[in-house]
Amino acid sequence: MPLVPIHFKGKSNPLTVITPVKKGWGRFLTNAILFVFHHLPLGVVKQLAFIHFARWILIKGNKLPRLSEDQPVEDNWPYDFYVFTTNFNGSWDQYIDAFGRIHAVSKGLNMLWYTSEGFPGPWPMRLFKRYIHYFTAPQHLYYNAYPGATVRDIDAATKLNAELEAFLEDTKDEMDDAEFGRRYRAFVNQVSPWLGKTGLEEKHEALAHRAVPMELSQ
Repeated sequence: MPLVPIHFKGKSNPLTVITPVKKGWGRFLTNAILFVFHHLPLGVVKQLAFIHFARWILIKGNKLPRLSEDQPVEDNWPYDFYVFTTNFNGSWDQYIDAFGRIHAVSKGLNMLWYTSEGFPGPWPMRLFKRYIHYFTAPQHLYYNAYPGATVRDIDAATKLNAELEAFLEDTKDEMDDAEFGRRYRAFVNQVSPWLGKTGLEEKHEALAHRAVPMELSQ
């Protein structure tokens, strides 16, 4: 039975864009640009807390995989493939708008996609979105480890886990109820900003309500 693509559920969405890059100087410049970006701190991109990850790679046109020995070698294709893949929170329009409207990011995009054939630049946005949409590869499968979490949710959960481990270590010895209550309230006050919702609570609450016997729910 063939797999039928469905709308991805959760707070994050995938995007893969494959653009053509001419061999020769195009390949050389693309590799040089990727080398430079690989060694930059990219602090601005890290501040965009809706991006789970973003990656650019260059696939040589004469190194395409062959499904069998009978398949001809494609060595006359004039282009390489420039692959951009990312996961992000929010809608497609919001993601592309952020790329185009943040000056520091749009400058980086100009460099990263400079060698791609037909790249119009991040402005005007209408042409930029048309270009991205045209070269977007459809995705039928998408693995999401935390479907109900954003980047901020995951970061908060990491901080919460560290504080919980510290609280358990701090309260492992015997103490009276008053002292434990004081430490527990201090712990809750400290971690309360990190207690976000995953987007799945409402569904769980509805299922729990259904499971309550009628005489108890009245």
